[in-house]
Amino acid sequence: MMTNIDAPFPSERWFTELIARAMSDGPLMERLGIADLRLGVEVLDSHSTPTLFGIVLDGYDIEAVGEVNGTEFEPEVVVSGSIDTWREMVASIETHGRADSTHTLNSLAIVGAPLSIRAADPMGNDKFFRYMGTLQAIFDSAGSPAIAASGR
Repeated sequence: MMTNIDAPFPSERWFTELIARAMSDGPLMERLGIADLRLGVEVLDSHSTPTLFGIVLDGYDIEAVGEVNGTEFEPEVVVSGSIDTWREMVASIETHGRADSTHTLNSLAIVGAPLSIRAADPMGNDKFFRYMGTLQAIFDSAGSPAIAASGR
């Protein structure tokens, strides 16, 4: 049964459940291949300071490291957007089981708006687009069935 992640977006619990769902589909992750990326997901809210969540892709392993300090976490690339843009993307995934063509990371970031990509060097930017399929599969996991063993 498909259920939404039982935590508000954005939150450490939401990202932890997202990664648990993605990792539960081992065949999909193996088919997408290995990845090596420290990703920052930045949520901009006009009512508070930006919030940065970290995701680490290491081979076939994915880890949600929760809310992070960008200086200490040192993401190779940061995907940044308003809380409304992120929530709209998540809602699309939850409604359709995956992002529709207007709510993918690629479609939202390709022209720099409404999501923007920033990296300290060209390799970070390249890695975002190189691992786009894997990153989208991770976010599309928000529309996959809940994991019974997750305890959520």
